[in-house]
Amino acid sequence: MDPSVRPGELRMAARVADALVYAAGVAGVVAGGLLFRDGQLAFALVVWVLTFVAGAVLRLASWGVRALADLLNRGDRIERALDDLARDRVAAERAEPRIPDPYRRWGHP
Repeated sequence: MDPSVRPGELRMAARVADALVYAAGVAGVVAGGLLFRDGQLAFALVVWVLTFVAGAVLRLASWGVRALADLLNRGDRIERALDDLARDRVAAERAEPRIPDPYRRWGHP
């Protein structure tokens, strides 16, 4: 995956996939209805099943892309928090020497 893909772009792709789900559904219903009206029941059923499967696949792809965007956001937040913790720890170690703790109550010697 390209590291320059941002979560906002992934969310936009998920919205496009959601719109395609509805467009495929409408097209399938219309096409199947026209075939059914012309007396071609078998083809109408095939069209309806195929558009249902296409819509389901698009919906699953949309959910997956949205989940990936959320994971990228969460990873960025965790990375920033770890950077802040590391920076604070280095600053605290430079600011004052630690008081020895012979009983190890504070987690350091």
